[in-house]
Amino acid sequence: MISRIKEIFNQHFIFTIAIAITIVVYSRFLFFGHISWDDPEMVFKNKAVQNFDIQALFTNHYVGNYIPLTMLAHAIGWLLFENNDAGHHAINILFHLINGILIYNLGKRLFKNNVLANIGAIIFLLHPLQIESVGWISELKNILSTTFYLGGMLSYLNYFDSGKQKYYLITLLFFILACLSKSSAVIFSLIILFLDFFLNKKFEVKSILNKIPFLILAIIFGIINIKAQTADQFINYSHAFSFLQRIGFAGFALLKYLVLFVFPVNLSVIYPYPEIKNSTFILGYIFLIVLFIMFFFLIKNKKTDWLYLILFIVINLILVLQFVPFGEVLYADRYMYIPLAGFAWLTGYLFSKTKIPVRLISGCLIVLLAALTFIRSTAWSSAISLYEDIIKKYPKQFIALNSAGVEYMFLNNDAKALEYLNRAVVAAPNNYKGFYNRGLLYLKNNKPELAIKSFNQSLQLYDYSKAYVGRAAAYYMLKDLPKAINDANIVLQTDPNNAKARFVLANSYNDLNKIDDALREYNKCIQINPDDPNYYFKRAIVYGKQQDFNQCLNDLTVCIHLDPVYYEAYYWRGVAKVNLKQDPCEDFQVAARNNLEQAVKAFNKYCVPHP
Repeated sequence: MISRIKEIFNQHFIFTIAIAITIVVYSRFLFFGHISWDDPEMVFKNKAVQNFDIQALFTNHYVGNYIPLTMLAHAIGWLLFENNDAGHHAINILFHLINGILIYNLGKRLFKNNVLANIGAIIFLLHPLQIESVGWISELKNILSTTFYLGGMLSYLNYFDSGKQKYYLITLLFFILACLSKSSAVIFSLIILFLDFFLNKKFEVKSILNKIPFLILAIIFGIINIKAQTADQFINYSHAFSFLQRIGFAGFALLKYLVLFVFPVNLSVIYPYPEIKNSTFILGYIFLIVLFIMFFFLIKNKKTDWLYLILFIVINLILVLQFVPFGEVLYADRYMYIPLAGFAWLTGYLFSKTKIPVRLISGCLIVLLAALTFIRSTAWSSAISLYEDIIKKYPKQFIALNSAGVEYMFLNNDAKALEYLNRAVVAAPNNYKGFYNRGLLYLKNNKPELAIKSFNQSLQLYDYSKAYVGRAAAYYMLKDLPKAINDANIVLQTDPNNAKARFVLANSYNDLNKIDDALREYNKCIQINPDDPNYYFKRAIVYGKQQDFNQCLNDLTVCIHLDPVYYEAYYWRGVAKVNLKQDPCEDFQVAARNNLEQAVKAFNKYCVPHP
């Protein structure tokens, strides 16, 4: 057994070292948290994931994606690790390592070249461009779909070599699983079409016909994805340029991907769209012309290895070249996760033609790429460090400025939050979200007049229901109850399950002493969101007004169960117990220890013996 392990280690020495170094480099992510982009919606605030609701996972779309298999993987991750960030990072790292193994085996199978296979795997595993996919928990969709994608390529090679239908069916199954993990895997249908050409050195009718099921499924999953992207407003018509401009931008993006691969410095999660200048489009068109000339030369000279590798890169990037505009960026590191394998194999092919010892090349690459990846990964240590990294490179990038402002607000660094949100609204005066978030910050800091001004600016740009809720809360803070009620009702006309709007409405009715109306709205709040302690606390106060102290006591107990540091609830539970002739001293004592003045007085009155 030991001798067999030694034999395997010696046969795959370079690759084994690459795997080990990858584990070391990415292990630091086990000490990093998650970020506020997509991770909460996908995992950490996703009730379907946390409740292992398989029906919801397979019938809903999340952050513009229909990805039920990925969501199931997140649910399993939650079952194992709950809100432990390290566990979720470990899942991403594990699948990245599996993908590295698949890339290594594919390199050997496709090209029969050990140098290419080793160098390709090293670059795939350790290139800094991979950090975004591996380090971003919600990008599990990218990594998991790649696992099935690469597994499908290997099973297709088995089908090609043996002709056995079971391998064809396994390939089809892998393709479906890849699409259910991330719909961009539809491009696999074209990859295996050109794989036949690479293996046969020509196209055959049979090889085209057996791709029909893949193409049909690709169309179906493509339509599903477009509908999901549209529903979640990820199709970005502000970037709907003319056809000729899109072609130029596509060429420019391809050029940037090549540059980022060769010179992986100044990487960023966001690369803003370049300014619309003739030079941008000229560069894009020149690069495309060079690419077409290269294709012509390779076809003419029957350089099928080179041709397939370049096609592998371009085809896997084709869906993210913004022909259908989505998101806010023209290109991104995470879009390179699979295409980078093509770049890696090309690099390995070039090195295999030299006389430099493979161990020397591999050692240098491992050290260089591991160092670059380790340094770059520091930016992912927290959401703040990530947003600050973007802002350092792109000081007027609205998304990063806005996100940093919100993150600092959550961290209660309100001065820093205001600085970034002010910069955000200056950078993008037509984006409603910056004004909305600044309104929330003013609301948090008990500045309702300024909050209303910011919410008004947001609503002038977009009829945003959350801005109405925020403004309703600000009006309530000013005790302008008619306006608070009006704004809350505007929201509830189109979104009757908006608990925050109902809460403002309930509080307003409570202040107007419309007890029955207030109780009705608090009941609805709790039906919509039974996990918010504030709803139970406020309903308890209404029950207290009705002299229903049993219900009052029950609600305050639930409130404290949901939030054990809700000290005001302890005080009022003590009051309810006084009225029910129960011992209130423990509750008064907890509240008094946390500086509630009325609790101190109550404790002295009811719990301290008097001479």
